[in-house]
Amino acid sequence: MVQALLMALLALLNGIQGPLNWYMFREPVMAGFWVGLIYGNPVQGTIIGATINVSYLGWISAGGANASDLYWAGLLGTFVAIKGGMSLETAVAFAVPIGLLGNYVHVAYMTLASVWPTKMDQLAAKGNWKGIRKLQVLGGPALVLLLRALPVFFIALFGGDLIQVFIDALPVWAMNGLAAVGKLLPALGMSMLLKFMFKKELLPFFALGFVIAAYTGMTDLLMFACVGVCLAAILIKMGFCSDEKGAA
Repeated sequence: MVQALLMALLALLNGIQGPLNWYMFREPVMAGFWVGLIYGNPVQGTIIGATINVSYLGWISAGGANASDLYWAGLLGTFVAIKGGMSLETAVAFAVPIGLLGNYVHVAYMTLASVWPTKMDQLAAKGNWKGIRKLQVLGGPALVLLLRALPVFFIALFGGDLIQVFIDALPVWAMNGLAAVGKLLPALGMSMLLKFMFKKELLPFFALGFVIAAYTGMTDLLMFACVGVCLAAILIKMGFCSDEKGAA
């Protein structure tokens, strides 16, 4: 019960708007950490959340349009993976349909929340500023509680055993297929990111990083990040891409 209540609280914080919530609770890597902490294994939760996060590197939500719900993918994807004892690849494969399901919740939230501006206009016409403020503070969280926190509470409370039964019932070929798909999804996320950020001047560095990782078997991402920052600082000092700026 306590874990289910903590999951509901996490879902509430996950769904409330604001920069602190975006970076502390919404991103799959952070949601994975909190879910792992709730279930006694924050390291495993962070690893699962980070792997799911890589699959959504090119994810963009423009206005109310949302291809998939990144937040449920990280939150419930990590929960399902921990309770089902899944591998990383299988966890990622399960997180994608969970994100698609969460998108329907997002659409329902946006639809119901569209009522508030009309109500605020009516309150403004009457000069009821306290009512407007109350609606601002309570309206959004009330919908998040109804549409996100409550479903997560019941899933966490009753879904753990059902998840294990479902996983055990899947045939071997299905699990192998999900694992294969899960291995491809992080590469898809990286490809989507490169599509938005790619510049031909950066291609040698991408190739260099790939070759070093592939042939040395190094998996220390923090080390690669530090080396990348140092190279970027050196290249900026050397005037990398300065001709391009000058031509513009």
